[in-house]
Amino acid sequence: MTENIEKVQRDSYIDVIKGIGIFSIVIGHASWDIQLGSNTIHIGAFVYLYHLAIFFFCTGYLYKDVVDDYWKFVAKKLRGLYRPFIIYSVLYMLCRNLFIDMGILQGDKYTGGMWLITFTNVLTFNSIAEFLSAFWFLPVLFFAICFYAAINYLTRNFSLYFKHGGRVLCYLLIGIAGLFTVDQKYGLLYNLQISYLMVPVIALGHYFALYKEILKKIVNVFGLVISFAILVFVIESNIGIIELINFMIINKVLFYPVTLCGIWFCLCLGKLLCQSSLLEKIFSLAGRMSLDIMALHFLSFKLVDYIVCHVLGNTESMNAFPHTFVGLWPVYYIVGMVIPICMKKMEQRVVTNVKGKIYFLIGNYDKEIN
Repeated sequence: MTENIEKVQRDSYIDVIKGIGIFSIVIGHASWDIQLGSNTIHIGAFVYLYHLAIFFFCTGYLYKDVVDDYWKFVAKKLRGLYRPFIIYSVLYMLCRNLFIDMGILQGDKYTGGMWLITFTNVLTFNSIAEFLSAFWFLPVLFFAICFYAAINYLTRNFSLYFKHGGRVLCYLLIGIAGLFTVDQKYGLLYNLQISYLMVPVIALGHYFALYKEILKKIVNVFGLVISFAILVFVIESNIGIIELINFMIINKVLFYPVTLCGIWFCLCLGKLLCQSSLLEKIFSLAGRMSLDIMALHFLSFKLVDYIVCHVLGNTESMNAFPHTFVGLWPVYYIVGMVIPICMKKMEQRVVTNVKGKIYFLIGNYDKEIN
């Protein structure tokens, strides 16, 4: 019983961490700099220091090193990421011309061969960008966890000493390969250069889970203050930013230390949020629906723009991406989280009701036959 309680608490905590991650993504896309009086807060650059890496860390935290059938593991991970990728991409394709007619999206309508080209790209796990721009992350996550699992699987029969030593060496080598390819701006297929970078981060998450009883001592308010101060110092020092899709990692020496500091910040913040049952529930829910928020937050921004532009009677800049109004960042923060969650909840309710009716009809049909 105690073990079950601990598992629920642990999973809830990781969901909260994911919630911090997805909220940070929404923040980064809704605002880069916030002007408060004479002060400029570089909020976008701040959250970019950790907002993607934290998901790889959580993946490593939840990874169970008991993979007996590697390809079965790969198939399971592919199903978990590819299925929502396909569903959201196809839905977006079907609605894209409507978005252009509404005036919230720039570009030419899909006609003729563009449907085939786009659908082929979707089938091959390539993001179609625009409102689904954030979906480049999904194949990167898939390949990163596959690389990590492959290393562990191939070393599973080594002696204890060589197994752990060999694994750490492999994590380091593939991380170095990632640093090199990003530094040289080698844009690999599926952005694999980022997958290479994230393998050590997945490993850190797994080791944190293994040694959490020791490491949790540094996850506290004191750690939150220190990590926050370090991240702010990095931003204010103008030594560079992290924007992985654009080959920006500050530099080869500081990328992993800064990323680790960002993860530390999230872990400490997550622990603080969990002290409030309300905040824990909110961020845990966001964490569980992080993929849906990732898919729908840009559309949510544009729905706000559509309403505000029509209220103001000025629709000329309504199709600006990712949003039209710099000063509406608090609204974007809220709708970027709330609308996707509500849409997902509605979808779940509809699916549940439809399934219930189908099972009811099947049950009645069986009774009539018998």
